[in-house]
Amino acid sequence: MEASAMETQDMDVLRFTTAGSVDDGKSTLIGRLMYDTQQIFEDKLEEIERNTQRDDEELELALLTDGLRAEREQGITIDVAYRYFSTPERKFIIADTPGHEQYTRNMVTGASTAELAVELIDARNGVIEQTRRHGFITSLLQIPHVIVAVNKMDLVGYSEERFREIVAQYEEFAENLDIQDITFVPISALKGDNVVHHSDKMPWYGGSTLLHRLENVQAETTRNQVDFRFPV
Repeated sequence: MEASAMETQDMDVLRFTTAGSVDDGKSTLIGRLMYDTQQIFEDKLEEIERNTQRDDEELELALLTDGLRAEREQGITIDVAYRYFSTPERKFIIADTPGHEQYTRNMVTGASTAELAVELIDARNGVIEQTRRHGFITSLLQIPHVIVAVNKMDLVGYSEERFREIVAQYEEFAENLDIQDITFVPISALKGDNVVHHSDKMPWYGGSTLLHRLENVQAETTRNQVDFRFPV
C-alpha cells in the first residue's frame, strides 16, 4: 500500500486546458475522459443518470463538470472548473474553460498555467472566429502543445474528407501562431470515439487516441528533468 502511494506521488503531472467555441463539447469531453477512465463515484454517476434528459439514452456527461446552477440552467460553462484524474501513466489537472466570447477572460485564467491545450472544433462548423481567438490566446500564453480535437464526428458520418478539410483550415491559420507542437485527433466525445478507446467507426484514422497523446506528451516537468545540467 505504501509503495503504491509512493508511486502515485512520483508520477508526473500534466496540466492542460480545454479551448474552443461554446457548444463545441469541451465539458462533454472532460466528462468522457473521467467516465471512461472510471474516475466517477457511483453516487455521482447515479445523479447524472437521473438528470440526463437526452432522447438517445446517451449520458449527459457535461453535467459532471458544469457545477454552477447558472451553468446547468444555461447549458454553458461560465467559470473555470478544475478537474483531476489519473491513469497508470500520469496524473492530470484539467482546466475546463468557457467557450463563450463574453467569458474569454476566464478562459485566459484557466489556460495561464497549462502545458497543453485541447482545442475542440465542431466538425459541422470547422474553424470559426472563436476557434481562432482561442488559438491566438494559446500562442500568446506560449503553451507548447496543442491537440486539435475535431469533435462531433458522429454528426458528419465519421467523414475522413471532412476531418481533412478542418485539418487544412487549422494548419493554414496556425502558420501565424507560435506553437511548437500541433496534433489532430478526430473524436466524438458523446459517443466515446477515439477519446480513451480507438473507434471502429473511423478505420481510416491510424493515429493515437486523445488519452494516449495526453499520457505521452512531454510535460514541462518531465522536460525540465531531461534538460537539467548542473556544472561541477
